[in-house]
Amino acid sequence: MDTHSLKILLVEDNPADADLLQIILTDAQEIQWSLVQVEKLQDAIDSLSKHHFDIVLLDLSLPDKQGLITVTKTHGVVPDLPIVVLTGLNDRVTALEALRKGAQDYLVKGKIDSELLIRTIRYAIERANTMKQLRQSEEQLQRLNEELENRVAEQTDELRQKNQYLQQEISNRKSLEEELRQALNKEKELNDLKSRIVSVVSHEYRTPLATILSSAELLEHYSHKWSSEKKRRHLQRIQTTVQHLTKLVSDVLLFSKAEAGKLEFKPLPMDLVAFCKEIVEEFQLTAKTGLTINFNCIDNSKETSCCINQGWFCKADLDEKLLRQILSNLLSNGIKYSPDGGDIQFDLIMSDHSTMFRIQDSGIGIPPEDQERLFEAFQRSSNVGTISGTGLGLAIVKKCVNLHGGEICVESEVGVGTAFTVTLPLHSSHYSGVRCEVHSG
Repeated sequence: MDTHSLKILLVEDNPADADLLQIILTDAQEIQWSLVQVEKLQDAIDSLSKHHFDIVLLDLSLPDKQGLITVTKTHGVVPDLPIVVLTGLNDRVTALEALRKGAQDYLVKGKIDSELLIRTIRYAIERANTMKQLRQSEEQLQRLNEELENRVAEQTDELRQKNQYLQQEISNRKSLEEELRQALNKEKELNDLKSRIVSVVSHEYRTPLATILSSAELLEHYSHKWSSEKKRRHLQRIQTTVQHLTKLVSDVLLFSKAEAGKLEFKPLPMDLVAFCKEIVEEFQLTAKTGLTINFNCIDNSKETSCCINQGWFCKADLDEKLLRQILSNLLSNGIKYSPDGGDIQFDLIMSDHSTMFRIQDSGIGIPPEDQERLFEAFQRSSNVGTISGTGLGLAIVKKCVNLHGGEICVESEVGVGTAFTVTLPLHSSHYSGVRCEVHSG
């Protein structure tokens, strides 16, 4: 929320307190604000129903309502809007209870200055936004579970119909028994898939949710004692964890979509050099200490191969969304399994009929016995130890490569590193080949 242009609803029946708050806000010259003041809770509820506000400053002692019910009723009307309670010196216990009822923070009348007021408003808005994101992530996970249950139910109905057909067509028993066996296997695979997804998601959610809960409880109980920086660190911890959970849900949804055959392939012209450099820059920002991603582009479309220097661009028709999934997952794995100070080599190799992406890390490597099932869902190398992961990344990569009609291969040595090579063809009706040129000017 941009706190440089705030619309504030002040619910305060004491004119002197209301005037003082407006004077304090006026002293805060780094923000712009507009304020609507009402004296009764019902007037506040009417205003919230008709107009947009960024934050509510709420007195607990109003002519028509007293105490915590003012917080409960306000939060019920606008559950995502941050509320800061205004209380007297002797009402700290009530103010803390108000935080459990939905308020984000509280201020003690007579102890407010412009710096404290603005810091409290910013913290309340940030915390409300974070809690909203968390609720949305949980709702998305619930929708995913419901979708998986529906798919299993559909396959169960199909199995029941085939079983009835088997009884009616006894003369074709052998072929129908084979169909039944396949249907049973398919149902078992779907049930296994659902169980594995639920198990993996539950396991991967447990620690992040505990992190969020821990930070939220600490903020709830000790925020009034903490500095602004300490509060912000805990909020950042919650936000980072929510982003991790959102990525997990997105991976599961994408894999589920691919399993259902609903993942679309839409190739369009794109500049591969610029695209790859952008991804490398994104991952370099979050890479481990001292880890370096080296990007190199080679043009093999000519009689003699050459390195592509600054100012070159290479055009090819590929699906940008699917290609981002491929490269992001491979680079993410390379970073995850490489040590601090390690190197990752990323080569883009262009030719007349194909485009090759090769990513070589300096990580733990993959045992030979694990490589055969590496691209199956939920399969992870036996030597990953405590390194977290779902086993979905390479399965998603494989499906995205297949939609391009391409191939992926792996070369790995334990303790030395792993190289993944993705080759995407440029000779189908979707493609016009690859073109590498120098930017003019």
